[in-house]
Amino acid sequence: MKLLDLSLRHIIIFNSVAETLNMCKSAEYMFITQSAVSQAISNIESKFSVRLFLRQNRKLYLTKEGRELYKYTKKATDILNDAQLYLENIKNLETDKISIGVSTTIGNYIFSQIMADFKKECLNVEMDLFIGSSMDVISRLKSSQIEMGLIEWLPLKTNKSIKIKKIIEDKLIFVCSPQHKFAHRKYVNLDEIKGESFIMMDKNSITRQRLNIKLKKIGIEPIVSYEFNNFEAIKNAVSCNLGISILSEIAVRNELYNNMIKKLNIRG
Repeated sequence: MKLLDLSLRHIIIFNSVAETLNMCKSAEYMFITQSAVSQAISNIESKFSVRLFLRQNRKLYLTKEGRELYKYTKKATDILNDAQLYLENIKNLETDKISIGVSTTIGNYIFSQIMADFKKECLNVEMDLFIGSSMDVISRLKSSQIEMGLIEWLPLKTNKSIKIKKIIEDKLIFVCSPQHKFAHRKYVNLDEIKGESFIMMDKNSITRQRLNIKLKKIGIEPIVSYEFNNFEAIKNAVSCNLGISILSEIAVRNELYNNMIKKLNIRG
């Protein structure tokens, strides 16, 4: 029995179950019955006389053989996804239009240069642009309203139907006003930060959610005095010395250059 004797359907089903470790979820995602998923896995196992999955305590686990097979099926499905993307792009280029969603931060601070570079390469391609929150961009991707999205954070739970690629590195930095007591210090100790008033993004933003996780790991529960839903409002509040904040270094590069805010170097 050769692997090529298996249908593409078998490979796709196995790959899905290997990623979700849940036959029910894979069945829902592929719009087939759970029994069809189970039968496809059983067919592979019986034809090659191997166990691909083990069930323990009502949970599914890949066996050693299953993990090895997944390495190859993942490559195969990735190639197929790339082929599909290529064909869709060809179609889009023929219609001279591509739809892209970008998060607000990227739209404000990064995307203009990306768009300018794109226009130099693709003079005849029109760009249909949506700007919103990262969650709005992901939602539109899922519903196929846009073909590509650029966001600054991945949600804590990502959708396996979305292909992800990192394109830009950024850092989160502590910032304060030039009038703040920390502004002219070479270093500030971590313990000193704990008593400061913070200006933060609102609680529903992915940036705030990720920040809370990172701050908790280093033992900081910020005293939040002000919450805003965009970086510009936060930068203005920081420059007016209403508190300190943690912001994207890309988003504050002009303010740092013009000495409107100061970067804090934190020990520990």
